[in-house]
Amino acid sequence: MSMLSDGVSTGVGRLPAHVVAAGTGKGRPTYVYDLAALRARCAEISALPLPRKRVYFASMANDHPQVIGCVRDAGHGVFVNSRSHLQTALNAGVPPDRVLYASSNMVDEEMRHCADLGVRVVLDSVAQVGRFGVVAGPGHEIGLRVSVGFIDGATLRDDPGYRFGVRPDELPAAVAAAREHGLLIAGVHSYFGTNLPAAPLIDGIERLAEAAATLPDIAFLDAGGGFGVAMPDKPEFDFDTYTRGVRAHLERLERRVGRAVEFVLEPGRYLAANCGHFFVTVVDVKERADRVFVGTNASVAVFPRPLMYPDRAEHPCGIVGRDPLDPPDERPVYVCGSSTYSQDFLARGIRLPLPQIGDTLVFGHAGAYCRSMVTRFLGKDAPLEVILDGPSSAVSATAEVDLLAKTAVTTS
Repeated sequence: MSMLSDGVSTGVGRLPAHVVAAGTGKGRPTYVYDLAALRARCAEISALPLPRKRVYFASMANDHPQVIGCVRDAGHGVFVNSRSHLQTALNAGVPPDRVLYASSNMVDEEMRHCADLGVRVVLDSVAQVGRFGVVAGPGHEIGLRVSVGFIDGATLRDDPGYRFGVRPDELPAAVAAAREHGLLIAGVHSYFGTNLPAAPLIDGIERLAEAAATLPDIAFLDAGGGFGVAMPDKPEFDFDTYTRGVRAHLERLERRVGRAVEFVLEPGRYLAANCGHFFVTVVDVKERADRVFVGTNASVAVFPRPLMYPDRAEHPCGIVGRDPLDPPDERPVYVCGSSTYSQDFLARGIRLPLPQIGDTLVFGHAGAYCRSMVTRFLGKDAPLEVILDGPSSAVSATAEVDLLAKTAVTTS
């Protein structure tokens, strides 16, 4: 977890005292978002030495309006794939020309709405190109999702079962469909995966640039793929290698097509993960010969990444206030939710000092793909959310929101 040198011990480092104060003593699981950390991440991505770049944050990672507003203030755009998230971005003050709408199997109402607003659209098939022309009319620039590979671990590979996008050999048909309806295919987009290392991501961008070079009106290249979010003691994403590789492929593409090409960068979870922390209370401890089960007042329904990605979701976890020199228990610790669902584990087989009833556990990297995935599954209490903006933020002045209340369904 990204910690400051002064603050409160969590067993894996130190968190700023105002973040810990905001996440403890609430009686319910609590997400805390530190906008200062998000702002620093936005500035870090802004500083990458890549020409003609635009940065887009995926609202599906975290659609909290204040998070979106912070991204907007940094000058970045928002990537959406639903009308609901489009409206969230607009309500947060993101200008339409800084919204990118990329979804599969778009219906007519979505296409028409995006065209009317002037939102950049990325379509997913040759048929959708033709459909957009019928619905929106001529004169629009569009993007097209192109399937050039998917990153599995550290390898870029083809996946015949990958359902998104057109194949490179379908691009001539897409260009013909666009011309028939008075459209220009101005950009290509690929999604390569999440939590990626630099090398295979660069390979994917090379393939995408090769596809882009075949399009007569190419103006932007959109590389979707989340930069790796490092666990403690693991290597950080290699930005030097990434920027060198991207620049080389962009320069080659621009030489081939004879004009400047905008580079759209989607850093994914990396942008917001470290601004969020999830606090839970230990309510039970079961010591077994070969492991320890730690029961909490939360569940995977409200901390869903371990539910969605049981083999890949990793979050630093520590005990608030525990001496960092305390050795971990010899047995692996399994942090459990408060339901009877057999897979209700917030973490499995981690190393921690033996927790005690009443302890507060904190999970790091909780600012992305956590609150956006919260579900009514299991029927447990919704978590609270607290937004902070630096050490001067008083806990009493923070916004505490019932996370599920905002999605409550009403019937008349």
